[in-house]
Amino acid sequence: MDDELDTTTDTLETGTSYFGVRDPTHVEADLDRFVDSGLTSVLHTFSEADLEYYRETMSEIVAASHERGLTVYMNPWGVGRVFGGEAFSEFIGRNPEDCQVMSTGERLPAACFNAPGFRSYMRDWTEAGASVGADVLFWDEPHWYIPEWHDEQDCYPDEAWSCRCEHCQERFFEQYGEPMDAAHTDRVEQFREQSLLSFLVEMMQVGSAAGCSNAVCLLPSEDSKHGLRNWDELAKRPELDVLATDPYWTLHGDGSVGEFVSYFSEMVASLARTHDCDSQIWIQGFRLPAGGETTDAVRTATQAAVDSDVDSVFMWGYDACRTISSIASEEPDAVWNTYLETLP
Repeated sequence: MDDELDTTTDTLETGTSYFGVRDPTHVEADLDRFVDSGLTSVLHTFSEADLEYYRETMSEIVAASHERGLTVYMNPWGVGRVFGGEAFSEFIGRNPEDCQVMSTGERLPAACFNAPGFRSYMRDWTEAGASVGADVLFWDEPHWYIPEWHDEQDCYPDEAWSCRCEHCQERFFEQYGEPMDAAHTDRVEQFREQSLLSFLVEMMQVGSAAGCSNAVCLLPSEDSKHGLRNWDELAKRPELDVLATDPYWTLHGDGSVGEFVSYFSEMVASLARTHDCDSQIWIQGFRLPAGGETTDAVRTATQAAVDSDVDSVFMWGYDACRTISSIASEEPDAVWNTYLETLP
């Protein structure tokens, strides 16, 4: 684990994601609120727009966070549309040759993990994130294109998959000595997972060389459609410092909130102990309806994460995302305050 960040202590790291504000004066007021509430860390989003237009501003914001004693995480918010986040991607518009291709032949609005141009862009993003002062680079929900997440879901047959672009086909042939099948075979499934892991390892190595620690947040699903089937393959990588997941119960859960959050919390905690890295859980603070059932669910989820003995608990996002109207919780103050009050 990187000597500059060692969160493996008896003290629980607590934090929130922060986005949408680029005036340092206003940011400082929010950071003061976070510190006064007892939070110890903050995740700043670093989108393609931030990379292009706000790099120096982000340096100021990171410096203000450090001045208040906060550990700074930074994530590629919506970059290439293969990470989580409500941010558009210019990269995919300017570089269609680096985008994914569906098995049925359609070019997709998402970058390909095997495209040399995207890997080069992400190396630049990684070095930029380090240069503005981030302590931890947070690789947020890396995934291949998931049709049902988009309006075009009815355009593709159920068995369709990505990516079958020229870059993937070339790499597949180099790896297996045979052409890539258009069918969703076990070998294709293995290749997708290996390609995603290879991408993450390369970026984490760049981040480590630049002086940052690395956190990877996997979607809470043990299948390659949403990420990786075998989380152990990631957890054992020496470049990984924090293994995270975000069991957002209204999006991915089925049944008891407590059981769902506990299952994934205990999973990352166990893997982290086995492989000498830290564990982190994200609590849902967006798209939550009004009412006591919601605050009960937030309280239950937060307590379940704390009780699982993970090293770090964050909420996405600050003030229950009230500033993003499309995903804001209906009673953001109640959600946010319940999260803060439940933390130890």
